[in-house]
Amino acid sequence: MHVQISKAVLDSYDIGEIRQAKVVTDGLVHKTYEIDTATGKYILQRLHPVLASQAIGKDFLAVTCYLEELNFPSPKAVLSVKGKMLVRDGKDVWRMQTKLAGKTIHVLKDTKMARACGEIYAKFHRIMDGFPHTFKSTKILHETEKVYDAFVKAVDKGSRRLQPASDHVVEEMIEFVRRELPKYFLPSSLPMRVIHGDPKISNILFDANGRAKAIIDLDTCNRRPLLVELGDAFRSWCGGAEDDPRNSFSLPIFRAAWAGYKKGAGDMMTKRELQYIPKAIGTITLELAARFLTDYFNDNYFGWDSSRYPSRRAHNLARAQGQIAEFRDYQKKLPAIEGIIGVEK
Repeated sequence: MHVQISKAVLDSYDIGEIRQAKVVTDGLVHKTYEIDTATGKYILQRLHPVLASQAIGKDFLAVTCYLEELNFPSPKAVLSVKGKMLVRDGKDVWRMQTKLAGKTIHVLKDTKMARACGEIYAKFHRIMDGFPHTFKSTKILHETEKVYDAFVKAVDKGSRRLQPASDHVVEEMIEFVRRELPKYFLPSSLPMRVIHGDPKISNILFDANGRAKAIIDLDTCNRRPLLVELGDAFRSWCGGAEDDPRNSFSLPIFRAAWAGYKKGAGDMMTKRELQYIPKAIGTITLELAARFLTDYFNDNYFGWDSSRYPSRRAHNLARAQGQIAEFRDYQKKLPAIEGIIGVEK
C-alpha cells in the first residue's frame, strides 16, 4: 500500500480487510484517500489543521445524519471503533466517510448537467432550511470583509519580497483586487440559511447519463447568506478551470443552472435575495482571487499540483489569475446575467 496511512489509523475503523488504498487528487485542502475493503469503499481524509476541530467534526456528523434521515444523496459519516468522528494519530487528525459511486468533473460544459446542478442544490437548500442544529464550528467561509482584511495584511507583510521587475503581474492583480473587491461587499442584513459552503462543480457527483446524483464534501456547512453559496456555485459552474488565465463566464451554462435552481427552489428566496444574485457572483469570484493571493504570500493553506507547478505559490498565482480573468468576463456579461435572473432596475 503505497500511501501514507499508519496501521493505527486503519485499525481505528471496523471496515474489514483492506484491498487497496489510493490517493485522491481532487481536493484543494485535505489529504484524501480512497479505501477499498471487503465491506465497501470509503473516503479517508487527513484533515487540514484549520478544519480538524472537534466542533467541525460534530457539525459534519450532524449534517450527514440529517441528510441520511431525509434520504438526500450524500456520504455517510463512519465512526471509529470507539464511536468517535475524528481519529488522532500524533499531530494528524483523520476522518472517514462512505464513498459514493459517481463521476467527478472539473469543468462544466453541458447545459443539461448545469440544470441538474441547479436542481440538486435547490433541493439541498430546501431540506437544510429545516435543519434543527446549532453549528459548533467558528470556521465560517465567505466572510468577504474578513477575507479582504486578511488579503491586505498578507500583501502588506509580504510585498517587501516582491521584485518589481519580475513580479509586476502580481502587483497588478493585487491592485485590481484591492480596488474592486470592496465594491462587491454584500449587505450584512441578508437572511441566514444553511449552506454547503463549497459548491464547486467537483463536489457534485454525476451518473453515466449526466444526472447530478449526490453532493459531497460536507465539512463546511454553516449558516450564512444564501447569496454567497449561489455566487460561489455560479462562479464555479459557469467558469473554466480555476487556474486558466483565459477563464471566462458561460452565459448558456448560467441560464441552464439558474433555470434548474429556480425550479427546485420555488418561492424559498426573498425578492431581496434575488436582486443580489448577479452581484454575488462577482463577490465570490474576487473573494476567491483574494484567498489565492493571500496564500501566495502565506504559503500554508491550499493544496497544489506538483506535476504542473513548481510550488504552492506558483499554483496559487495561476488560480488568482484565472479568477480575475473570469471576473473580467463576468463584468462584461453582467447586464445579461441580470436579465436572466429578472433583476428590476
